[in-house]
Amino acid sequence: MKPFKNKVFCYDCGRQKMLFETEVKAQTFMRFNNEEIESVNGYAPIRSYFCNVCCGWHLTSKMGEAYISPKTEKILEEYETAKRLKAERKALKLVQEKEKKEILLKIICIAENNIKIMEFSSGSKYAALFDETVTLLEKIKSIKANFKGSNQRKRQIEIKLSLLAEKFRNSRESLM
Repeated sequence: MKPFKNKVFCYDCGRQKMLFETEVKAQTFMRFNNEEIESVNGYAPIRSYFCNVCCGWHLTSKMGEAYISPKTEKILEEYETAKRLKAERKALKLVQEKEKKEILLKIICIAENNIKIMEFSSGSKYAALFDETVTLLEKIKSIKANFKGSNQRKRQIEIKLSLLAEKFRNSRESLM
Protein backbone atom coordinates (compact mmCIF):
# COMPACT_ATOMS: atom_id res chain seq x y z
CA MET A 1 0.00 0.00 0.00
CA LYS A 2 1.27 3.47 -0.94
CA PRO A 3 -1.16 5.87 0.74
CA PHE A 4 0.69 9.10 -0.07
CA LYS A 5 1.08 8.42 -3.77
CA ASN A 6 -2.26 9.83 -4.85
CA LYS A 7 -3.51 11.90 -1.90
CA VAL A 8 -5.07 15.27 -2.68
CA PHE A 9 -6.99 17.84 -0.68
CA CYS A 10 -10.68 17.49 -1.53
CA TYR A 11 -12.43 20.87 -1.28
CA ASP A 12 -15.82 19.18 -1.13
CA CYS A 13 -15.24 17.37 2.17
CA GLY A 14 -12.44 19.66 3.38
CA ARG A 15 -9.72 17.08 3.99
CA GLN A 16 -7.11 14.94 2.24
CA LYS A 17 -8.33 11.91 0.35
CA MET A 18 -6.91 9.43 -2.10
CA LEU A 19 -7.85 10.27 -5.68
CA PHE A 20 -8.17 7.69 -8.47
CA GLU A 21 -8.62 8.37 -12.16
CA THR A 22 -11.16 5.59 -12.73
CA GLU A 23 -13.58 3.55 -10.67
CA VAL A 24 -11.73 0.36 -11.64
CA LYS A 25 -8.47 1.69 -10.17
CA ALA A 26 -10.26 2.65 -6.95
CA GLN A 27 -11.92 -0.77 -6.67
CA THR A 28 -8.64 -2.55 -7.39
CA PHE A 29 -6.81 -0.53 -4.72
CA MET A 30 -9.59 -1.23 -2.24
CA ARG A 31 -9.63 -4.96 -2.99
CA PHE A 32 -5.85 -5.46 -2.58
CA ASN A 33 -5.26 -3.06 0.36
CA ASN A 34 -8.46 -3.46 2.37
CA GLU A 35 -6.98 -5.66 5.12
CA GLU A 36 -3.85 -3.54 5.53
CA ILE A 37 -5.87 -0.31 5.82
CA GLU A 38 -8.17 -1.91 8.41
CA SER A 39 -5.20 -3.06 10.51
CA VAL A 40 -3.70 0.46 10.50
CA ASN A 41 -6.86 2.60 10.90
CA GLY A 42 -9.36 0.23 12.45
CA TYR A 43 -11.79 0.57 9.56
CA ALA A 44 -11.61 -0.29 5.87
CA PRO A 45 -13.04 1.38 2.77
CA ILE A 46 -16.32 -0.17 1.69
CA ARG A 47 -17.09 1.63 -1.55
CA SER A 48 -15.82 4.18 -4.05
CA TYR A 49 -17.66 7.27 -5.28
CA PHE A 50 -17.14 9.98 -7.88
CA CYS A 51 -16.26 13.46 -6.61
CA ASN A 52 -17.42 16.34 -8.83
CA VAL A 53 -14.93 18.77 -7.29
CA CYS A 54 -11.84 16.61 -7.77
CA CYS A 55 -13.10 15.01 -10.99
CA GLY A 56 -12.01 11.61 -9.79
CA TRP A 57 -12.86 8.69 -7.53
CA HIS A 58 -12.47 8.54 -3.74
CA LEU A 59 -12.81 5.67 -1.26
CA THR A 60 -15.01 5.77 1.82
CA SER A 61 -15.81 3.53 4.74
CA LYS A 62 -19.37 4.87 5.05
CA MET A 63 -22.28 2.95 3.60
CA GLY A 64 -23.77 4.54 0.52
CA GLU A 65 -27.42 3.66 1.15
CA ALA A 66 -28.55 7.22 1.87
CA TYR A 67 -27.41 9.78 -0.68
CA ILE A 68 -25.64 12.70 0.96
CA SER A 69 -25.40 15.70 -1.32
CA PRO A 70 -21.90 17.18 -1.42
CA LYS A 71 -21.17 20.81 -0.54
CA THR A 72 -20.79 21.75 -4.19
CA GLU A 73 -24.32 20.60 -4.97
CA LYS A 74 -25.65 22.57 -2.01
CA ILE A 75 -23.78 25.66 -3.16
CA LEU A 76 -25.06 25.21 -6.72
CA GLU A 77 -28.64 24.85 -5.42
CA GLU A 78 -28.24 28.03 -3.35
CA TYR A 79 -26.82 29.82 -6.40
CA GLU A 80 -29.74 28.69 -8.57
CA THR A 81 -32.20 29.80 -5.88
CA ALA A 82 -30.52 33.20 -5.60
CA LYS A 83 -30.49 33.54 -9.38
CA ARG A 84 -34.20 32.67 -9.59
CA LEU A 85 -35.06 35.13 -6.80
CA LYS A 86 -33.08 37.86 -8.55
CA ALA A 87 -34.98 37.23 -11.79
CA GLU A 88 -38.31 37.32 -9.91
CA ARG A 89 -37.37 40.62 -8.24
CA LYS A 90 -36.34 42.06 -11.60
CA ALA A 91 -39.65 41.00 -13.17
CA LEU A 92 -41.58 42.48 -10.24
CA LYS A 93 -39.62 45.73 -10.52
CA LEU A 94 -40.41 45.93 -14.26
CA VAL A 95 -44.12 45.43 -13.54
CA GLN A 96 -44.03 48.14 -10.86
CA GLU A 97 -42.22 50.55 -13.19
CA LYS A 98 -44.80 49.88 -15.90
CA GLU A 99 -47.63 50.57 -13.44
CA LYS A 100 -45.92 53.78 -12.29
CA LYS A 101 -45.58 54.94 -15.90
CA GLU A 102 -49.25 54.22 -16.59
CA ILE A 103 -50.32 56.14 -13.48
CA LEU A 104 -48.01 59.02 -14.39
CA LEU A 105 -49.41 59.14 -17.92
CA LYS A 106 -52.99 59.22 -16.60
CA ILE A 107 -52.19 62.01 -14.14
CA ILE A 108 -50.41 64.05 -16.82
CA CYS A 109 -53.39 63.64 -19.17
CA ILE A 110 -55.81 64.75 -16.44
CA ALA A 111 -53.63 67.78 -15.64
CA GLU A 112 -53.42 68.72 -19.34
CA ASN A 113 -57.19 68.40 -19.71
CA ASN A 114 -57.71 70.58 -16.62
CA ILE A 115 -55.41 73.22 -18.11
CA LYS A 116 -57.35 73.17 -21.40
CA ILE A 117 -60.60 73.63 -19.49
CA MET A 118 -59.12 76.42 -17.35
CA GLU A 119 -58.03 78.35 -20.42
CA PHE A 120 -61.70 78.86 -21.32
CA SER A 121 -63.36 79.06 -17.89
CA SER A 122 -63.57 81.55 -15.05
CA GLY A 123 -64.91 81.92 -11.53
CA SER A 124 -65.25 79.25 -8.86
CA LYS A 125 -64.89 76.38 -11.35
CA TYR A 126 -61.56 77.85 -12.39
CA ALA A 127 -60.31 78.02 -8.79
CA ALA A 128 -61.30 74.40 -8.08
CA LEU A 129 -59.63 73.16 -11.26
CA PHE A 130 -56.54 75.21 -10.53
CA ASP A 131 -56.19 73.71 -7.03
CA GLU A 132 -56.75 70.20 -8.38
CA THR A 133 -54.15 70.71 -11.11
CA VAL A 134 -51.61 72.01 -8.60
CA THR A 135 -52.07 68.88 -6.46
CA LEU A 136 -51.77 66.75 -9.62
CA LEU A 137 -48.52 68.52 -10.46
CA GLU A 138 -47.20 67.71 -6.98
CA LYS A 139 -48.14 64.05 -7.50
CA ILE A 140 -46.41 64.06 -10.87
CA LYS A 141 -43.23 65.36 -9.26
CA SER A 142 -43.41 62.76 -6.46
CA ILE A 143 -43.71 59.79 -8.85
CA LYS A 144 -40.21 58.55 -9.67
CA ALA A 145 -40.98 57.25 -13.15
CA ASN A 146 -40.40 58.61 -16.62
CA PHE A 147 -41.38 57.73 -20.14
CA LYS A 148 -40.50 59.22 -23.48
CA GLY A 149 -41.55 62.87 -23.47
CA SER A 150 -42.76 62.92 -19.87
CA ASN A 151 -40.24 65.51 -18.69
CA GLN A 152 -41.20 67.87 -21.50
CA ARG A 153 -44.90 67.45 -20.70
CA LYS A 154 -44.19 68.09 -17.00
CA ARG A 155 -42.39 71.35 -17.87
CA GLN A 156 -45.24 72.44 -20.16
CA ILE A 157 -47.76 71.83 -17.37
CA GLU A 158 -45.65 73.89 -14.96
CA ILE A 159 -45.32 76.77 -17.45
CA LYS A 160 -49.03 76.79 -18.30
CA LEU A 161 -49.96 76.62 -14.61
CA SER A 162 -47.75 79.59 -13.81
CA LEU A 163 -49.32 81.56 -16.67
CA LEU A 164 -52.82 80.58 -15.57
CA ALA A 165 -51.98 81.49 -11.96
CA GLU A 166 -51.11 85.00 -13.10
CA LYS A 167 -54.27 85.17 -15.16
CA PHE A 168 -56.27 84.00 -12.13
CA ARG A 169 -54.65 86.60 -9.86
CA ASN A 170 -55.24 89.37 -12.41
CA SER A 171 -58.90 88.39 -12.84
CA ARG A 172 -59.42 88.34 -9.05
CA GLU A 173 -57.84 91.80 -8.74
CA SER A 174 -60.01 93.19 -11.51
CA LEU A 175 -63.15 91.85 -9.77
CA MET A 176 -62.27 93.65 -6.53
